Amino acid sequence: MTTNGRNPESEPEEVVETPDTLPAPSPTPTESPPPTSNEGDDPVAVSPPQETPSANESAQAPSLPPPWEQNLPEVATIEETQVGDLMCYVTVTDLQGNTSILGADYQICDNEDQFLRRTLGLGYTERPVADCESSEPCGRTRQEMLLSDVINIGKDWYVLSDGTWRVMVGQMETWDGVNNTGNLTYYGCDAENNCLALEGGVVSCRRGVCGYGWEQGDYLYSIATPIVEDGGAPATLRVFHQGEEILNVPNMEVINSKIDPS
Repeated sequence: MTTNGRNPESEPEEVVETPDTLPAPSPTPTESPPPTSNEGDDPVAVSPPQETPSANESAQAPSLPPPWEQNLPEVATIEETQVGDLMCYVTVTDLQGNTSILGADYQICDNEDQFLRRTLGLGYTERPVADCESSEPCGRTRQEMLLSDVINIGKDWYVLSDGTWRVMVGQMETWDGVNNTGNLTYYGCDAENNCLALEGGVVSCRRGVCGYGWEQGDYLYSIATPIVEDGGAPATLRVFHQGEEILNVPNMEVINSKIDPS
């Protein structure tokens, strides 16, 4: 690894901390579309996604299994970064204290001051990487799952999955108990690793359901969770486009979480 001489063949797409790329899993805060409460509450804030992939785009599924099937860390502290010839290299420590080095998009190295020593959610994207013995172009590439997104998850977060869709909800501590408040983050992916990151999510609880909602353009993403004593009820992930439901994924179970008692 070096600190210069990037190979043009391996230059990744531009990455931002919380990208709005492919339309990914999305939820709705209540049992029905992003509603305006009869009690006068503002509709649960949610965010619209980008255009949903067409049938042709969906057919181009990544050849690699999703990150969670490769045991790539989902939440970790970023210790250091180093620019290499083929990619950025990031040293991370997961929640179990295991340290590993991950391949990443160069944007991660370029913005290391925003990530170092912070515990974040990690998102990955399949990228072509030059399959060469040196930094000189050789015309060959291989597919790699690279760290492409870092998500602010705060002190309180959880990960939901139904086996196909996977959603991380973070910064839950920003909700003060008042309906339509909060600044929750969202990172959702399907089995083909089409992912979407959102910020500014709010919470609204009424009629026995707590809804977490995000808006992006004409899209509303929400996660609806029934209020039960043990807090173990499965959630439903929903997405609406211009008020019409286009995705409904029930039985989303919590598979990983952390709640800071302080």
